[in-house]
Amino acid sequence: MGDAPRANHPYYGVDFPNSEPTGQFSNGYNIADFIAKALGFQMSPPAYRSHPTPSPSTMEGFTGVNYAFANAGITESTNAQMTISLKEQVESFAATRARLKALLGGRKPLNNFLSKSLFLIGVGTMDLLPCCNFYLSFPLRDNKTEVERLIDMYNNTLTVFHGMGARKFGIINIGLIGRLPSVQMSRCSGDASGLNRRAAEFNAALGTILANLATKLHRFRYSLTDFYGFSNTTFANPSATEKAAKLAAAAFYSGKAFTAPAG
Repeated sequence: MGDAPRANHPYYGVDFPNSEPTGQFSNGYNIADFIAKALGFQMSPPAYRSHPTPSPSTMEGFTGVNYAFANAGITESTNAQMTISLKEQVESFAATRARLKALLGGRKPLNNFLSKSLFLIGVGTMDLLPCCNFYLSFPLRDNKTEVERLIDMYNNTLTVFHGMGARKFGIINIGLIGRLPSVQMSRCSGDASGLNRRAAEFNAALGTILANLATKLHRFRYSLTDFYGFSNTTFANPSATEKAAKLAAAAFYSGKAFTAPAG
């Protein structure tokens, strides 16, 4: 793997308890953490590669596994050699699944356990940035747009997860990628409005495949978070979301006051 970006140093984690960097690309708790806290956990599960091998070694205290990687894409070519691809993450889940089957005592208790588990997925942003995905600038000649190709792969991945026992999915769509600092600072090719239109196209197709999977796959259930709409509202009128942000902080955060926004 190449020189992958890391977030295990200041000023990442500045709003986290004790201002401790956690390896997450955020000031403090991220979306997955807040969802986990709403479900009664202290924060989101630890990273897969931070677990001892084989993992888990026991079901006692087991709260789940985090397979995510900040630079990951749907395709293996996105940020190649600098990330853990979605395909590799699925393979890691398969290893965890095999371990759980042994610990729980067979296929039936495993399927029961997985059917009650939440699979939180948010991926695709990096795939829509020309500086991260070569095929946006040099598309394959297969009569499909890159968004169509990505959606097909996303659909296949969700189907694979379902085949391995997943039933409850929390899906986060793509936000206003034209507002990303790398785009705003012109380090990533592509105009902001064009990138946002591409994100909207992806999100519309994502909603369609989720609805289709819910009708085709047994007990496939999902909740789709409209991060694009939330981002749009926030940038258009920041004060409109200020109250909700304060309520969320009061409900789920017990640390020191958040840092002041940069000017």
